[in-house]
Amino acid sequence: MAPEQKKILIVDDEEIIVDILKRRFERMGFCVDTACEGAGAIAIIKAHAVDLVICDIRMPNGTDGEDVLRAAREFVPGARFVAMSGHIMTDESVKTIMNSGVSLFLKKPFPSLGEATQQMANLIDSPA
Repeated sequence: MAPEQKKILIVDDEEIIVDILKRRFERMGFCVDTACEGAGAIAIIKAHAVDLVICDIRMPNGTDGEDVLRAAREFVPGARFVAMSGHIMTDESVKTIMNSGVSLFLKKPFPSLGEATQQMANLIDSPA
């Protein structure tokens, strides 16, 4: 019997980021759900167990990455959470995000897509 496929949720308002990460993680053997806004991501989190949430922190339409993080903590408490941002953030704001239960923070654009996706994938099997 094959091991259960690990599930990743990718959330970003930039569709190109979602598409690139989705293809990369599917090639690595993961099952991938996507959302282009926070409310859709929260609906997926409530409906499906996920192992890893990769989420942009700053998104339009009123539901941002911090809302998604809160939903993940409530509905899939064992899931790891990766926060991403292309906005300029202070060290203090990154520290606040990390202290709220984020496993990894990545600045967009990623210096190396391969390295960034491997760091994220490694979180799934590492202890919380």
